[in-house]
Amino acid sequence: MKKAICLFIVGEKYRKIFSKNKVQFEKYAQKCGADLIILDKPLDDTFYRPLLSQKLLIPFQTKQYDIVLFLDLDITISEKAPSVFEYLPENKYFGAVLDPRGTEEFDKTWGHIPRILEETSEIYFTDRHFDAHPMLQGSINGGVFVFRPQKIADTFKDYYFSEHNQGEFNSFEETPFAYISQVNGWFEALPAEFNVQVMYKIKGTHEGNHVDADEKNISKFIKKYFYKKNNYCMLPTKKYKRFVKNLIADNYFVHFAGNYPIIYN
Repeated sequence: MKKAICLFIVGEKYRKIFSKNKVQFEKYAQKCGADLIILDKPLDDTFYRPLLSQKLLIPFQTKQYDIVLFLDLDITISEKAPSVFEYLPENKYFGAVLDPRGTEEFDKTWGHIPRILEETSEIYFTDRHFDAHPMLQGSINGGVFVFRPQKIADTFKDYYFSEHNQGEFNSFEETPFAYISQVNGWFEALPAEFNVQVMYKIKGTHEGNHVDADEKNISKFIKKYFYKKNNYCMLPTKKYKRFVKNLIADNYFVHFAGNYPIIYN
């Protein structure tokens, strides 16, 4: 079986991130017996849809493989992470971690946005102009997904070039990936350890709240300078680093979505 791990690196910002964590991706690819593929140009020069939505074309770009893992660059891989390829059954063609909608972590993280708190899984899809369907399981984060390109590539390419529009709540690649794979019975929910988002752990847990509060005690001048220089949403304090190191030790993939400071393994 031909396996690959795919990274999408377009722009100087992402090249810099990759230069710092390249080795972990190479090691994990070797561990899984997979090739490491770098896509460093837009997949659609016409930009029929935005760059993030072009992730829908990745299956078509990787059709020479039997199974592929896509990873965002702002992810740290734990040394104990098993091969994610073992978690996609042969009769399933797309796997990702479901958003923790309905949990305390989710509610505390998004408590400042009532619309998101009131959004059921069905409303999430219908608000983005997808029809309600009994096989829907929920929304996903697009930072980690594993797929069988030969089974799904044409379908997602067709969607990409279709006239469908998600409207004001556009979630780029995430909603189409989740919706189409779920209504077709292709979807497999991966264990949560394969996409642990720091955002939920900081905002949605008691321990994370303490880390957040500790950072808020730091001088606003220092934080303003750091934020501007690094484009992070908070300072990587000692408490933050220790907190994240524990997350990495206890899980498989830790995801720094939302501009949280990346802590490398």
